[in-house]
Amino acid sequence: MSKVVSAAQAAGLVKDGMVVSVSSSSGLGCPDAVLAAIGERFDAEGHPKNITTLHPIAAGDMYGIKGIDHLAKPGLLKRTLCGSYPSGPSSSEPPQIWKMIGDNSVAAYNVPSGILFDMHREAAAKRPGVLTKVGLDTFADPRHQGCAMNAAASEPIVSVQQFDGEEWLYFRSIVPQVSIIRATSADERGNLTYEHEGAYLGGLEQALAARNNGGIVIAQVKRVVENGTLKPHDVRVPG
Repeated sequence: MSKVVSAAQAAGLVKDGMVVSVSSSSGLGCPDAVLAAIGERFDAEGHPKNITTLHPIAAGDMYGIKGIDHLAKPGLLKRTLCGSYPSGPSSSEPPQIWKMIGDNSVAAYNVPSGILFDMHREAAAKRPGVLTKVGLDTFADPRHQGCAMNAAASEPIVSVQQFDGEEWLYFRSIVPQVSIIRATSADERGNLTYEHEGAYLGGLEQALAARNNGGIVIAQVKRVVENGTLKPHDVRVPG
């Protein structure tokens, strides 16, 4: 059975209140068509509402790829955890997500990218979270900001724990129910290759985090090929 659907059909799979992980690095590897379709569906139907998004690296830029800004609408986006946010020239119009953060329309967190990638790996393995020394005594430490970027980000996502006589930061896993990634080619079974992509950007880990916990994976691709035509060695994310 073919797994190929349109961007609009894929957007319909995202339900109210879901946790959605997005693979990107600014404009590189951004599944912009799917994100745009989700934003368009919200404008037309008022759904999905109150989603949480996870972005180990910024989705979108200030040079024409909107990325997270497709979702930066009050009522659609409730909470976001990002390793970075879209940036560009100070002379450019600020992204809508910046405005939402500034007026507390979204609970926004800035989590170190490596930790967010680790959180996906832990979720994929069904482990409870990430124990790390990264971020101790920085903005990520709950005794400072705890990664919170505004007053709306009042729910703690990190705690200080004692383990083996030492102090650690503990980030509990946040399981994505949907992971949205981008690849170059897909066969009808959903096997993905990345021959025209600049980087893998954690797509496998994000896909596994959703799939291993009963969620779904949406992949935006350049082309669909027949089953059996992809070289198994080239498949980065299996269907």
